[in-house]
Amino acid sequence: MSRSRRLELGALAAALLCFVLIALTIELPAEEDAFIYYRYAWSSAHGLGLVFNPGDPVEGFSGPLWMGILALVARLGLDLPRTAPVLGLLCGVATLVGTWLLAWTAGLGRSGRLAAVALLALSYPFIVWARSGLETPLYALLAVIAVAAYLAVEYPPGDETRRRRGGVSWVACLVPALVCLGRPEGLLLVALILGDRLSDRRDFRGAIRYAVPAAVVYGGYLIWRFVTFHSLVPNTSVKLYPLLIGRSTEQFLGYSLSLGALPLALPVVALLASRRWPRPERRRLGFLFSAVCLLSFFFHFAAGGDYRPGFRFLVPTLPLLLVAIWLAAAGLARWNRGAPRLLGSPPARLALLLLLLTGALVQLHRGTLTVRGWRQRVFQSWHDPFSETDHWGVQIAHWVDRHVPPHGVVAFGQMGRVPYYLARQGHAVVFIDTLGLVDRPISRIYRFDGKLAEMFRQVRAGKSLAQALEAGRRERAQRVARSILERKPDFILIETALEDYQMMKALAADPEFQTAYRETDALPHGGPPYVRIYARTGRGPSASAADFF
Repeated sequence: MSRSRRLELGALAAALLCFVLIALTIELPAEEDAFIYYRYAWSSAHGLGLVFNPGDPVEGFSGPLWMGILALVARLGLDLPRTAPVLGLLCGVATLVGTWLLAWTAGLGRSGRLAAVALLALSYPFIVWARSGLETPLYALLAVIAVAAYLAVEYPPGDETRRRRGGVSWVACLVPALVCLGRPEGLLLVALILGDRLSDRRDFRGAIRYAVPAAVVYGGYLIWRFVTFHSLVPNTSVKLYPLLIGRSTEQFLGYSLSLGALPLALPVVALLASRRWPRPERRRLGFLFSAVCLLSFFFHFAAGGDYRPGFRFLVPTLPLLLVAIWLAAAGLARWNRGAPRLLGSPPARLALLLLLLTGALVQLHRGTLTVRGWRQRVFQSWHDPFSETDHWGVQIAHWVDRHVPPHGVVAFGQMGRVPYYLARQGHAVVFIDTLGLVDRPISRIYRFDGKLAEMFRQVRAGKSLAQALEAGRRERAQRVARSILERKPDFILIETALEDYQMMKALAADPEFQTAYRETDALPHGGPPYVRIYARTGRGPSASAADFF
């Protein structure tokens, strides 16, 4: 092995070590949404099936492949809140290695390869979601492997002819099918591959070669989904709401600023100036940046952004984006003259590195890296998230455990810590998810196709677009309130942060709620309440788990 290769591998190892050390010492609360996976996995391991509420199969998770892994972990008897973040970090480490291989496959030199890996290792959002216990790092890993294998087969660097030999060809054909099971928007990668094959000299045989494995794998999953959950779309599709353009735009601008703003424009500039580039280099960059735009940017706006900070829908393609940025800079330096060449010059690439590095370091500085007191501030909450007695979720979980009778019914909007804690305690409680992620009746009200249909009806009735949107929100809010009250929950927990939402206003204004429920408590005690608890005072039993749905 040459000295330069040893130095590069040593730098790669240093980046991996840096990533692990930061991820292990950063002070983060347990991710709320990860506990949805944990409750499903717990139910599966205890013979209830892949369900959130016993007897009600609803696909309330976004990553089927990650769900399968965690279900297996639960069956092995491992503690999910401890194990899932470790698995996520392992996927994060593998993604860093995959990013290095992707950069190699894309034709980047040593400095570009190491820069992409180092910037990803220092990315605060990537670190946060890698340790979250969610499907994000696995999905990112699969996307990196799929794109790297595809480029290696179809556009190998340094060779104008295609090579479709050996195991890489199998990986290139099979992994995109797994990306589809990583997250729903993974289907867009298969669509992009097929479009690239058909636009690249009408390679119909190549398109079929990639389409068949994806159709078999994902088609089989669709059949299983329909048989198991009685639906062809996941319940989490309730999140799709592109009309939240204000939220998605604000988050996208924040993501751009976290990258230094200007680097995001570099692939666009390079593609516009790439007419004189060799065809493989032009198509490599075009495919990389198209994958980022489809899998992250398009889906981010289609979903209306995320209700959580941290760029959850944008982070999975960050490895692809970093490689595309450095590939654009290298291409401009090699093939263009004048101003574009200046953008790819060594001083410009150094400025690019500093710009990207500054954004990463500023975010890391805002995070809480903990060395002194690590065992109490980081390890203890990781080892047992329910030891954080001052956390609102822990306090609510303990309250529900003490006050809700077995097989009671609770309406609440946070289907994370509280339901999982009750399941782990063996306390059977049925939950109505007021946000609809794991609740079929409410998700049907919130589905985007229903929203569109209602909006068109209102517009055809003579209302303006703004009036139609407002009327639709009011009508859905009233339907959600009725759906909750018709099931007569024993307790309704209303988060104070959501009290101004249309649905909560409709619930509070409903005559049945006003007469049948009274406020009995507010948590946490001794401070501004996070949640107000309303108990049912009317006569008659609540719905049982058997006839609940």
